[in-house]
Amino acid sequence: MSIEIRPANGRTEIAASFTLVQKLAAHENSLQYLRIDETTFIEAASKAEPQIYILIALLNGNIVGVATYFKRFHIWNGTEIFELDDLFVSPNARGKGIGTQLLKELSAIAKDLGSPIKWQVNADNENAIALYKRMGADYNASGICFWRPENM
Repeated sequence: MSIEIRPANGRTEIAASFTLVQKLAAHENSLQYLRIDETTFIEAASKAEPQIYILIALLNGNIVGVATYFKRFHIWNGTEIFELDDLFVSPNARGKGIGTQLLKELSAIAKDLGSPIKWQVNADNENAIALYKRMGADYNASGICFWRPENM
């Protein structure tokens, strides 16, 4: 079993990432709220200064996981912050630590820049919350997770 985590490269990988984002929306019964189309998604991720950053997980060469995130200035810290938007692993690839590896890769990128990571999680997703806490993220009852570089 070969697992590779890296940024999405090119239109084909970005389009495959969009498909996984659609699967996440369907999994969360939220497909009707996913308003972006594939073309706009690809354009947003392909700009010189991307609006969407994408990490992909490949299992034996096939894209099975995705993490999308944004960078912005964080007023309270006075630094850049990463905002994790989507984290999804295909059901047939779960249980292999791929989601954890996607998070670790994102944390390595953020930590190198001294940037925290912020994201939301559904309060009933107890397994994910437990994982995030084990990895060093702070979680509050409103569903916000905050991962400080010193805890990555």
